[in-house]
Parts: sequence; structure tokens; C-alpha cells
Amino acid sequence: MPPIRSLHLALWAAYALAVAVNIGGVMADAEMVQRVSQPLFAPLLLAVLLTAAPHRSRTTTLLICGLLCAWAGDTLGQLMPQSAQLVTVAGFLGALILYAAALAPLWVRTRDAMRIALAIPYGAVVVGLFVACADGAGSLLFVVAAYALALAVTAFLSAGGNGLTWSGGTLFLLSSSLLAMDWFLPGASISYSTELVMLTYTLGHALLIAGMIRLMPRRRWTTCTPGAALVIVES
Repeated sequence: MPPIRSLHLALWAAYALAVAVNIGGVMADAEMVQRVSQPLFAPLLLAVLLTAAPHRSRTTTLLICGLLCAWAGDTLGQLMPQSAQLVTVAGFLGALILYAAALAPLWVRTRDAMRIALAIPYGAVVVGLFVACADGAGSLLFVVAAYALALAVTAFLSAGGNGLTWSGGTLFLLSSSLLAMDWFLPGASISYSTELVMLTYTLGHALLIAGMIRLMPRRRWTTCTPGAALVIVES
């Protein structure tokens, strides 16, 4: 196995370990464990992406920037507790916009009637959730509205890639819906909601990045057969 491939797999294992430690910290109510492990998510996924991408392209650049925004959402909110909700929502809003931009060309090339029909359930979930949470959003109402729209668009466009991106986008939608109910829906009570938010968020993020890596025409560890021509399609 090429060394870069071994490193890539080791980084996936490190990501899985960081997720397990974080969720364990949530279950044990160990705040320090959560604070230390959560900022590792995006950098590990970024390293996973960079060890797979053979060259810089529009898609990889958008994904890199999206992961940096996700890191800001994971990390800066902890450092700014008085504005934690605003910083977290803003960070992930940026990530969703960049992910949507990366997914859009894939959806355009592979769109079909079934995927177009997904706009109905995804849109219904987001609209219903926004209406339910609007009163609790207060001064964050405009930001939450923009986030809800970006979330629906990203989940919709994720169907244009492959099964991994589709599953990732759907889990993002589920994770953010649970988080919104926790934050902005007075009286909402979901058992193990924090654990479910972290599980669906980390798994969705991983599936989205894994799906985008699978869609690359070539990875760093793949080689051309002798005499074969390799065509890189910029996406």
C-alpha cells in the first residue's frame, strides 16, 4: 500500500477516534473533553481531503474553505461564549454555502426527476422547522433564515453526487434540525439530543467529504496503467 494511502486511512481512523472521544465526553458530561476534541474534526477532515486530492481544483478549494468555516463554527463559539450561537451559526452558514457551490456542478450534470422531487420534502422540513423556531430565534432570526435556506439547498444538491454525499447532506439536515430545536424551540425535549446532534453532524460531515473524494477522477495513490492516458476533469 502506498505511504500516502496509509496516511489517508490513518487520518480517517484519527477522525473516528476524535468523534468517539467527543461523544463519550458528551455522555460523561466532561466539558473539557468536548472542548479539546471538537476543534479537531475539521482539521482531520481537511488532512483527509489533502492526502487524497492529486491537485488543486475549484472543487477542492471550495471544500477546503468550507472545512475552515466549519472549524470556525466548532472552535470560535467556545472561545466567545457570549456570542456562541451567532458565531457557530455564521461559521456553518459559510461552510454550507461553500459546500453547495462545490456540489452544484455535480447536480447539474446528473439531475433527474427523482432528485428534483427531493426539493419538496427537504424544503418542507426546513420551512416547518423555521416557522416553529422563529419566535425563539430573537435577534438571530435573519441569520437563522439564511442558514435554513443554505441547509436546504446543500441537502438538495448533495443528491447530485453519489450515495455518500446524499447521505451526508441528509444527516447535516437532521443534525441542524435537532440543534435548532434545542436552541430555539421552547419546551422541546429530545432524549440524548446533544449526542444525536454530534453523531449526525460528524457522520454527515465525514460522508460528504468521503463522497467528494470518491468523485475525484484520480486520488494521490492511484496511477495510470502503462500507455494509458489520464484525463483530469476539472470540477
